[in-house]
Amino acid sequence: MWREGQDMDRVGLIGYGHMGSMLVNGFLTSGILSTDELVVATKSLESRNACAAAWPGVGIARTNAELARQCRTIIIAVRPQEMATVLNEILPVMDGDEHIVSLAAGISLKDLESVFPGSLTRAIPTITSTVGQGTTLVCHGRQVDINSALRVEGLFSSLGNVVLVSEEELPAAMLLSSCGPGLLAVIIDELAGATARASGLPKDRAIGLTMEMVAATAAYLRETGRRPGEMIEEVATGGGVTEAGVRKLRERLPGVFDETIISMLERCNTVGAWSGRRTDF
Repeated sequence: MWREGQDMDRVGLIGYGHMGSMLVNGFLTSGILSTDELVVATKSLESRNACAAAWPGVGIARTNAELARQCRTIIIAVRPQEMATVLNEILPVMDGDEHIVSLAAGISLKDLESVFPGSLTRAIPTITSTVGQGTTLVCHGRQVDINSALRVEGLFSSLGNVVLVSEEELPAAMLLSSCGPGLLAVIIDELAGATARASGLPKDRAIGLTMEMVAATAAYLRETGRRPGEMIEEVATGGGVTEAGVRKLRERLPGVFDETIISMLERCNTVGAWSGRRTDF
């Protein structure tokens, strides 16, 4: 059903925090959207003003409901605990033909379908999407048609890679693609710190060398097609310096990572615990 004022090609974004601003920047700088194809709503006046100043021409909605009246594709980039409030604000003005894209971790498609039976997608970007790198995980609901699916996948492809996953795969995949940069940053910091403590090499220089090594290693594996184990065999020759370090890590890292991943998966089950309910509209 068409409504006056609704542009079927316009994309609405609710939330202009770190994630929302990253999406706006990616969508517009890539050219996947023009400013007149995007509408933003945020409860923060400061954020509204910041968006308007950074991106003249982008539609700024005063309320979430105002945005929902204008857009068919609605991306919700708020904290999981704010999702129910946002849905209760926009659902009364929607006709059911819209496509809602949720970025909220821990809120399942089943949860969302309990209040909105239409087209639903979950998308999990990553902080590295800020620089056009990394992977956005996408999981479409049952009602999403091929054109709507391609539309959303095209939007997020402007931020880097897009990988389609089932909802059952989503928590584990999210630990690698979305949480992984934080884990890797810890490893970079600890590796550089240990080197600095043991050698006297300044910490800043150690971090710089470590970051370059990580980027080069990823590029090497990607471009050569080698697996990590094959690379280890190439560089960790018997009795050598690298082999000594690899042996120590192999002794301790499996247990550390097992505990880490189990803890994170358990946390996935509690983040965004659904409390949404459809009010009487």
